[in-house]
Amino acid sequence: MLQNQTSILLIAASLCLPVIGAIAPAARADIRDFTLHNETSVNIQELHISNSGADKWGVNLLDKDILLPDESADIVFEDNSTSCLYDIRAITDDGEIDKRQVNLCETVYFSVKE
Repeated sequence: MLQNQTSILLIAASLCLPVIGAIAPAARADIRDFTLHNETSVNIQELHISNSGADKWGVNLLDKDILLPDESADIVFEDNSTSCLYDIRAITDDGEIDKRQVNLCETVYFSVKE
């Protein structure tokens, strides 16, 4: 009887693994996707990201018009690059906040701070 229960558990576990594997990539489709948190006292109007050392900033990645203080937003990458190091620029009500050489391949949560 113990062998029968063990077999049933193994079969159930093997059936669940493909489902878990299908759900996990949907949560973070690109390894560089991350959650942005506004830890400033001002609104973030725009968020721009570029490969570290690039001459131009990328397009605004905020899905909504502004990110209020203490709010978060999911940032989804649509970049064909395989780079991990990026420069991040948040444009706020008070100006710009830049962070250089952020490894987005190892970052799932990034806070903008004053």
